[in-house]
Amino acid sequence: MHQDGQRFGDLLAQSSRLLSELEDPRDPVEHTLQGSGQAANGQVSAVAGPDGRLRELIINPRVMRMASEDLAREILTAVNAALDDLRASIPGLETAIMDPKALAGSLDGMQDDVMRRLDEFASEIELTVRRLEER
Repeated sequence: MHQDGQRFGDLLAQSSRLLSELEDPRDPVEHTLQGSGQAANGQVSAVAGPDGRLRELIINPRVMRMASEDLAREILTAVNAALDDLRASIPGLETAIMDPKALAGSLDGMQDDVMRRLDEFASEIELTVRRLEER
């Protein structure tokens, strides 16, 4: 197989495998990958799951004496810390999310590879049709 076609095929296979792993609810990563954060000297704790949703929020009854605005700020601090912890535990996530230009460049490169391969394929079909017509 042509090198570009092989590289594209490998990329597609790897992407498909990774996506299917993400979609499998029985995946052990689902149960182990999480982020946690705390605020108010550990009296407010949050846990975020791999889907980016809040899984757990623990509020010590002592902080209920705080003003509602202060308590809300502490909850936000704990939740955001949990989400930051989750992002930090996923390799390559920051690059993929934070660098859209790099992602666009990768997609452009993949599109160029696909178009080049399709052009080669179309040329081969055209050549085959001409040979058949000559017979």
